[in-house]
Amino acid sequence: MEICEENIKKLAEEKIFLGKNLIEQLDQYKTIPGAQKIQRKINQEIKFLQKVVSTNSIKLNHVMCSNLTHYQFLVKILELQKDVVHIDCGFPVEERNNPLRVDIVCENGLKWIKAIARNSKSLTDAANGRASYGAKSIIDQAEEFIYAANQNLCMFRKPKVVFYFSHEIENEILEDMKEIGVEALSITNQQPLPGDVGVLNDEDNSETDYADVSTLNLDITTMLAYISSLTNGSTNWSFREPILTEQAKRERESPLKPVLDKIFEGKRLICCETAFQSFQDIVNLLAGDMEKQRAKELMERVEIHKDVQEIPNEVSVINVGGKINPRSLKIFAFGITMKALTITSNKGFIRSAKMQGINVPVFIHQARALTESKETTAQRL
Repeated sequence: MEICEENIKKLAEEKIFLGKNLIEQLDQYKTIPGAQKIQRKINQEIKFLQKVVSTNSIKLNHVMCSNLTHYQFLVKILELQKDVVHIDCGFPVEERNNPLRVDIVCENGLKWIKAIARNSKSLTDAANGRASYGAKSIIDQAEEFIYAANQNLCMFRKPKVVFYFSHEIENEILEDMKEIGVEALSITNQQPLPGDVGVLNDEDNSETDYADVSTLNLDITTMLAYISSLTNGSTNWSFREPILTEQAKRERESPLKPVLDKIFEGKRLICCETAFQSFQDIVNLLAGDMEKQRAKELMERVEIHKDVQEIPNEVSVINVGGKINPRSLKIFAFGITMKALTITSNKGFIRSAKMQGINVPVFIHQARALTESKETTAQRL
């Protein structure tokens, strides 16, 4: 009996050690919403095991039923993903009193992941109705996730739903899940898969995916960048303003105009009245002659539409303040209403929106200011 108790105590100590390692592993994800919440839950599991060990009240069930097994599996899956935006995220669903919890939201919102660490027998029993009353089978959960994904579009698309299993599951269940629209993967044979990019960004190394987007909403920052003297060949300058010198350096290293031209090709270009008027005011005040000419040529390609009168539900909860001003909110809301991808260099807005749990469909590029009139006081390199 004593040997058995000693073995149980040893297993518990191993679990405690595992939990501490998991907290350390999650440190690299601390800036992602939900990561610190998971760390706190793991810490609660650790404290419980430490308590029952210290009071000699440890039982095998305490170790076997510890949620640390689930969190270990969750972290393993997390390390395989790209562009993670939330961990343990709740999504509102019609006819549910509480949000649906998604373990990992990645690929900038276009992929939802559920981690299932239950053994194969319990999954099969539940799928065949051999479970406690009220318990949902994995098929029920799959249907629930698809239903929720249909109500919570990202980039105007339904997020892909993936269930990861720590154990192999029966082919019949796999087929049922496939019919529902859920991809089932086993961690034992899963390789990191390249996915679609949700929040598109020309500054990272991932392959951007905007082929299925037909309409682009141009932000003020994009229109200014497109007509700037910098993006149109005049980069060999050292300006009095350090930020302009830095932009010139970046433009020499990574020209922006070809990137924007590639995105614009074959697309419908639109902007709202607020964006157009602000753009025109800046051009009239700061642009040189060639920049003004390019502005005129650009606006011949862009459709100007009235501002939205109501902020769509997707962004209505965003609080104005800090990096989010009413003008920016109006421009991004216009893009969502028009089902357009907004092209912008306004990282502050996107970052602030993300911190409030909102993913706005955007392509983010580097900023470029109007510089033609500044060249008279700049030093040529």
